[in-house]
Amino acid sequence: MDLENCLKNILKNKFQKVKEAGNSLLPSRLCYRELKQEHKQFHTNLLQNEFRFIDKSDLHTWVVYPTVPLSEILSCAWKHNSSQRTVLTVGVCGVGKTTTVQRCALEWAEGKACQDVHLLFPLTFWELNLLEHKLSLIELLLTFFPDLKELDRVSLRNSHVCFVLDALDEYHGTLDFHCPTVRDVSELSTVENLLTNLIRGDLLPLAHIWITTRFAAATQIPDRFLLKETEVQGFNDEQQEEHLRALVGDDNLADKVINHVKISRSLDFLCQVPTICTIMAHVLKAHLKPDDGFKIHPLSLTQVYTNLVKASNPETVSKLKMLAKLWMGECEVFYDYHLSEIDLSVEEASTFSKACPLVLKEENGLHNSTVFRFGHSSILEFFAASAELDSIETKSDPSRLCKCLVDTALESSMGKTDVFLRFIFGLLRERGMLEPHDPLLVYTKKLILDYILSYKAVGLFHCLREYDNQALLDEVKFFLKYRFCPISNFSEMHWTIMLQRTSNFEGIRDSFEMPVSARCDEKLIRQLAAIFKSKKAMLRFSNLTDKCCPALASILSTKESYLRELDLGFNSIRDEGVRELVQGLSDENCRLKTIRLQGCGLTGHSCEDLALVLRRSWKLRELDLSMNEIGDDGVRYLADGLRSPECQLETLR
Repeated sequence: MDLENCLKNILKNKFQKVKEAGNSLLPSRLCYRELKQEHKQFHTNLLQNEFRFIDKSDLHTWVVYPTVPLSEILSCAWKHNSSQRTVLTVGVCGVGKTTTVQRCALEWAEGKACQDVHLLFPLTFWELNLLEHKLSLIELLLTFFPDLKELDRVSLRNSHVCFVLDALDEYHGTLDFHCPTVRDVSELSTVENLLTNLIRGDLLPLAHIWITTRFAAATQIPDRFLLKETEVQGFNDEQQEEHLRALVGDDNLADKVINHVKISRSLDFLCQVPTICTIMAHVLKAHLKPDDGFKIHPLSLTQVYTNLVKASNPETVSKLKMLAKLWMGECEVFYDYHLSEIDLSVEEASTFSKACPLVLKEENGLHNSTVFRFGHSSILEFFAASAELDSIETKSDPSRLCKCLVDTALESSMGKTDVFLRFIFGLLRERGMLEPHDPLLVYTKKLILDYILSYKAVGLFHCLREYDNQALLDEVKFFLKYRFCPISNFSEMHWTIMLQRTSNFEGIRDSFEMPVSARCDEKLIRQLAAIFKSKKAMLRFSNLTDKCCPALASILSTKESYLRELDLGFNSIRDEGVRELVQGLSDENCRLKTIRLQGCGLTGHSCEDLALVLRRSWKLRELDLSMNEIGDDGVRYLADGLRSPECQLETLR
């Protein structure tokens, strides 16, 4: 068998097993990620916290780059000189860089793509860490692919050879671009020197190099050696919804899961990352019940992760928390020597990873080695925050100690501990460690206003909202109503910007209206998150029936809803629908000011139900019942409601 076919068989066997195990390769229809052209100069700083690359709740303009086909990454048609031949693909943790590499390798091995490549060598940096002795490039390749007996310098000099180096951010060595030159594939050198000479173009100058990495490690490769840069963008809205539906299974439950995700803008942004999207699906599927109606009780990010690990082995979780605290920001791939530091055996970790694969993942590789990594870097930060609070909880003044954590976080303009601090606030709430008006919360609010034009304000805002999803809204409403600054020493300009930032953060829209082609109950139920975030829902002539009313009632009874005007005119709502709506309208959390039900086929029975609303709702100001045959009995019922001293209605049609 020739060299190319032998290598294809090796890769086919390797990655088919990975695909069948379901650990890395998602089904094709879900896993395709668009790779977009990207250049470092568009990023203010690649060293900043990764969540900043996907969080769009700040005030900046977001640029959309043209897409490039996945197959282009491995194309040998590109003409390069010896020094500029490296394609760099960046992306946040869990977005699919390794999946993309494995898919490309498998498709090449199966003859489905990239057939202008003759030899494809996928290597992982975590396995390269294991090679500490000097060796030649040929020896290095034979270490990974021992069945390639015919591999020699002649076969490697071909211009259709491609080296794929996955996850540079996991490499423990240093790429020194001033290292000694290596030109011969048989020359002994360190792994660092061999890799650097490959990238630099001194070793195998005709070969193509493809490197994947998280953003921060991308700075290790000087621009002068790069041929092209790409970014794995993660799921778009359609792919995200498709992924959630596939994992949840039941359509009705999937609708609820999707609406819960979209109600929280920060969770919605995070679900661009397939790994986090999978975690959300897993947790919300268990959290929501099919027979729970459309009740809305959204979870914070901390609550999602708390639910994810709550059924895990507590003894192992305690050790993982210690591991996370020790290595947060330093290491995310854990070898056996890392585990021994916290008295965690490989067997115990392996057992835990099989029971909780979303929390801890096991990988096997070179020299029968086994490594572990958390399901996502944010899980590591969640565990580290939990470990930190475990120690703080025993101290006399947890508020003061947490204030020190906030100050430390602010010292880094890169937001290195943004997510860690967010979990600190969320866990403070979960454990009930603070009083409602604790000085820490007041201090954080003042810091947000201090840094109102900086991204630091966004990071702190996430923290505060993790503790209380209504945080700062009361102050903003107070400012809107009285044009007076509720926190001293801040100008009106601060609050005007705070109002804008809050609106962006919440994703508030003025009005919601369904497209003509999508007007029906089923389509409306899938748009609850958009209605939830709208001040007005203009739904007249939308082919709606009483079936959509329980969903709308759930929005009306949720205090976080921004809906103030609901127009249901000229739909077949009927008395049955009004009875459902009244459940939401009568709720103490309802803030609706205007409801229009003209031409909805109502009778006096609806007025009997609506009279209850008039007696209970302190916000409702306008009720439109025109073009309905409510009759004398209906008017009598309404009159009884209007006589109530609690009734605040100003306009009745």
